[in-house]
Amino acid sequence: MDFSDDEAAAAEDRFELFVPSWLRPLLSAKFFEPCAFHPELVRNERNHYCLDCAGDNGAVCCPLCVSAHRSHCVVQIRRSSYHEVIRVAELKALADVSLVQTYIINADKVMFLNPRPRAPQHFSKCVGAAGACGECDRGLVDAVFRFCSLGCKLKSMASDASLTFILDPKQKREGSEEGDLFGPSNLQTTGKISYRRHARKGVHRAPTQAPFF
Repeated sequence: MDFSDDEAAAAEDRFELFVPSWLRPLLSAKFFEPCAFHPELVRNERNHYCLDCAGDNGAVCCPLCVSAHRSHCVVQIRRSSYHEVIRVAELKALADVSLVQTYIINADKVMFLNPRPRAPQHFSKCVGAAGACGECDRGLVDAVFRFCSLGCKLKSMASDASLTFILDPKQKREGSEEGDLFGPSNLQTTGKISYRRHARKGVHRAPTQAPFF
């Protein structure tokens, strides 16, 4: 999508007002590269990001480098199918990430940082009832969402004045607000349903008297 100079300037003004200063550096950062400061570590992948140092060379750090950011806000980046994701629990108090599709991975609710590329044979549009991402046309899982990643929501802000990443203090809720904010994708059965007619062997119940005939 092409914008005139005035439109581009207006979009940049919106980013200044409605996008946290750390978001764009976070989305453009490179993760899971070996840490140059701790090559002796077995797991020295740089998979943490300091939001207070966003844009600086030291913002992306390995688990050992995190100790230098003790008083800062640091988030952990994870991977799913070779693409970076972040836990919703780490972001929901920092930014308005509504309308971005969430997924359950290893029991954690996560969202992708950036849109995932598709193989050439999958470029033909195949969208289910939930619809497609408003920016890259990737199919969504839940109809309550509009974007497949944080990057797609950010890009759409240039043309959609209703979008924001800034939290409205009036809309913050206490307790289990996550269900209202992120839609039905968080609805999961928390326990197994048993269809046994009798208790497992070794599980004792109160004795019952045999019926009289």
